[in-house]
Amino acid sequence: MFFKPDWLETKQRLIDFWNGKYIGRPAIAIHAPDPKQDINLPPVPEKDEDRYLNIDWYLKNLEYRFLTTAYLGEALPSDPVLAGYTISYGAKVKFSPQTIWIEPVENLDIEDEKIFELDWNSPEMQRFLDFYTKFVQAGSKKFLIGQPAILPGNDFLSMIMGSEKFLMALIDKPDVMEKAVLKLAKNWVSIHRKLNEICTKYQDGYGICWLGLWCPYPFIAAQSDISCMLSKEMFERFIIPEIELAGREFGAVVYHLDGPGALHHVDSLCKIPEIKMIQWVPGAGSTYSVEKWLWLYKKIQDAGKMVMAYVLPEEVEFFIKNLDAKLSYLCTSCKTKRDAADILLKVEKCSRCEI
Repeated sequence: MFFKPDWLETKQRLIDFWNGKYIGRPAIAIHAPDPKQDINLPPVPEKDEDRYLNIDWYLKNLEYRFLTTAYLGEALPSDPVLAGYTISYGAKVKFSPQTIWIEPVENLDIEDEKIFELDWNSPEMQRFLDFYTKFVQAGSKKFLIGQPAILPGNDFLSMIMGSEKFLMALIDKPDVMEKAVLKLAKNWVSIHRKLNEICTKYQDGYGICWLGLWCPYPFIAAQSDISCMLSKEMFERFIIPEIELAGREFGAVVYHLDGPGALHHVDSLCKIPEIKMIQWVPGAGSTYSVEKWLWLYKKIQDAGKMVMAYVLPEEVEFFIKNLDAKLSYLCTSCKTKRDAADILLKVEKCSRCEI
């Protein structure tokens, strides 16, 4: 991997990690700026849309980012590939410098059995697949390729309906909504199956681009950001079947748990056999303090699940001393490459002390 010179050693550690072997320390991805005077950021496109779908600019921007970033430990040169959010079933897509979102559709008839048919020949799908194929080909042996950010059925439906209408429909038309979420979930699985077919021609193993994860066997990322507004009963009826479907199709599931409002679903998530790892993101305005979330990390690990945690450099040692290294995947960032190297040495030293 061109932008990850120690990839072969990292790859072996990741193979061992995902197979439950102790690698001598927890897995840890450390990022740091690595500026270079002779490398310049490409000019920003005039249209926000081109930030995500102009493949020529996109690849130049990735090259700049990857060349000016140090990737230590299990950190990999990766990008969310938000172009996946343009799969909108014809709904209007909005672009900003930071993200992509889908505008709600007025008078959406979710009872129409023909709604949300997956059309591989639609202009939006063809445009995305063309972009994605070029992205994958360019990334071969250079950077991580794999699953882009694509909204799962439940979050997509809440976005295209609008959150309020989505939540009301769960109460007023539960059978219809259950059917709609499942249909979108099956489409989501079909899309990922096709993308895996493209990726595996150019990379060993499997990647989740928006999480920066590589695994030797098939896996997939699932989420439900709307779940912070759902009761436990609604979560189990409308969301868990989608997670289980993903697990049956791809094996291991990495679940993106976002924000304190979704914490009442942790017990349910820990009982799902298909979930192998839970990524915790405290959400806007919440602290990343390991001490505050230690109870959550322990609950997840006590259920036999791996934890993907974002940790401040100064709290890495505390994390290691209080949690199971074999079930830990830490992510942190430093101000300099030297600081990042020091953190990695500290992790290795601290891990030896814990044996």
